[in-house]
Amino acid sequence: MSSLPTIWSGSEEVSIPKNASNVNDIVPLANGLTAKQQNHLIKAFNELEAYDMAVEYSWKKTITRLKEALSSLGMQFIGEMLGRNDITDNTPYENVLTDYHAIQLAEQLGLFTPTAGLQLRQAHELIIHYFSSDAKEEIDKLTALNIIKNTVKYVLGHDQMEVAIEFTNFRNRLLNENLKPGDSQLEMLINSPLFYSRTVSFILLNSIIKDIGAKIEHGLANFNLILPLIWEKLSDNDKYNVGYAYRDVISSNNNTAANGLKQALSKVGGFDFVPESLRSNTFIKAAKYIIEVHYAMNNFYNEPAAVESLANLGSTIPKPAFLQCIQAYLVVCVGNTYGTSTIAANLAKNKLSEVPEDRWKYYFEKGINNDEEVLYNLRTDSQITRFSTLINDLNITKFTNLPNENQKLYNALVKAQVVKVKDFASELYQKMKK
Repeated sequence: MSSLPTIWSGSEEVSIPKNASNVNDIVPLANGLTAKQQNHLIKAFNELEAYDMAVEYSWKKTITRLKEALSSLGMQFIGEMLGRNDITDNTPYENVLTDYHAIQLAEQLGLFTPTAGLQLRQAHELIIHYFSSDAKEEIDKLTALNIIKNTVKYVLGHDQMEVAIEFTNFRNRLLNENLKPGDSQLEMLINSPLFYSRTVSFILLNSIIKDIGAKIEHGLANFNLILPLIWEKLSDNDKYNVGYAYRDVISSNNNTAANGLKQALSKVGGFDFVPESLRSNTFIKAAKYIIEVHYAMNNFYNEPAAVESLANLGSTIPKPAFLQCIQAYLVVCVGNTYGTSTIAANLAKNKLSEVPEDRWKYYFEKGINNDEEVLYNLRTDSQITRFSTLINDLNITKFTNLPNENQKLYNALVKAQVVKVKDFASELYQKMKK
């Protein structure tokens, strides 16, 4: 990893005393809440002992602040980040931005650090569990306190939640001037983790598709400069996004954008990533919906229908959609810390059994190291055991000559070496973030 500074970074966390052990010590630090709101939260926790009410209140305030900050960038841009071309600047954020996506995007765009993102994702998972109809117990005092502490520490403690100034400034440069080779921020980009390159690609593609005049000229010039610098770092999913953009501007007769993207793709030999039909879009949309359902309320109940929708599209997954479909099926099979949706997991396993061996090798060679969802979910003994069992049941246990870090993780999964899987998966996950 590079020792160079990153182009943008998350906001610093609010300092909470290490000996803070009750809401009276923590909630007054929530500068994003009024005094009345703070008192309401403290009363629910202390006097009423309504821990679920206190958690729900702090969480809704947290998520609303994140979504409002994200929407300030323009909902069409957020839609591009989510791969949703149905989202426009007039789309209300509450209609399309889930809690899960709000946390994910907030981390990517510098509202907070990767550590904060991890803590808030885990808090979200706990809330989904305790507030679902499947929950057999109520949230306890210590769990509730920890969730509230993290909402204050990473979000509610700030007077305002804003996208990183460095991100905003760099985005403005990308869209309003032609960068030159050797630019210091380009050097940082080359040496930064994948998600920085991915975000810059989204920014430029979004501008190329929708802007006119000087902005599209700047966007195309910068994309042609930057794409060759980051192409090898991008995942295949990211490369297909470029291919989709090229196909879309051709379909809309946007000749300026089409010629510029053609030039960029020619520089990197990227025409293999231009999809031939709309069929791939249908698979990708269904796979993304499975991920949304998995991280939403009552996921065990709702996952079977979502998995069945993807499964019914056909037995042959189009190449541009492969990694996202495999990710969706694997997340269902691995489940969460509380188990799996049995019906959905069985459906997913059946579909995974149809995947040819060469496609599985491709996943372990080029997919798993960039698969944020699968890596994130390889963190408990039960989840790792489910993945190891799946690999052995499908008899895909003999792959060699994978990239070194991928091979280590794969070997540990095959042998069900839980501790090693946790370590190797964590290293790959953190490599994407730092």
